[in-house]
Amino acid sequence: MPGFGNNTQGVQGGAVSPTSTGSVRFPLTPFATRDAFTGVSHTADTINFKNNGTPLPVSGGGGNEASCIHVASLTALDEVYLWASNKGEADASLTLSFVTGGYQIDGQTAPASEVMEALVGQQRIVTNIKGKGGLQLVYPGIPHTNNDAIFAMSSNRNMNICGFVMRRFRETATDPNQGFDGQE
Repeated sequence: MPGFGNNTQGVQGGAVSPTSTGSVRFPLTPFATRDAFTGVSHTADTINFKNNGTPLPVSGGGGNEASCIHVASLTALDEVYLWASNKGEADASLTLSFVTGGYQIDGQTAPASEVMEALVGQQRIVTNIKGKGGLQLVYPGIPHTNNDAIFAMSSNRNMNICGFVMRRFRETATDPNQGFDGQE
């Protein structure tokens, strides 16, 4: 994939929609409520669901809680870039994983059992974040699509995550067999 040199093409039509082409820098789109995964689903916010760039607090502290960080697009390819910081005194571990397939920001929910399974399963990413440290890259542009929901969990309550998404649209918006934009 191309780098950041000439990265943001104008999206045709000026608005991001399923028929957009090109690529655009896009905010993280998390679920609004972040419940413990002890039987309660994660519910989407349908009114104010885009992160404004401020760090997102990560659930943690041994309560088996998970925070939804981003839900990928169904029609585009999202390259997700995340940085984490630990404002606590002690080092802490950050666990990242995702639940794939079909969790939209339109009132849908991510089942708590699937979130827990992803965060303790074989495909999770566990990173140690130093106490009182600055931002550390923890998710370096990993591509997602198909409404993948990315979740995070921390060993303390002092972890924050911030980042953005490079959303790449199909070369031909109406053809699902086409590749994604790579002509920057």
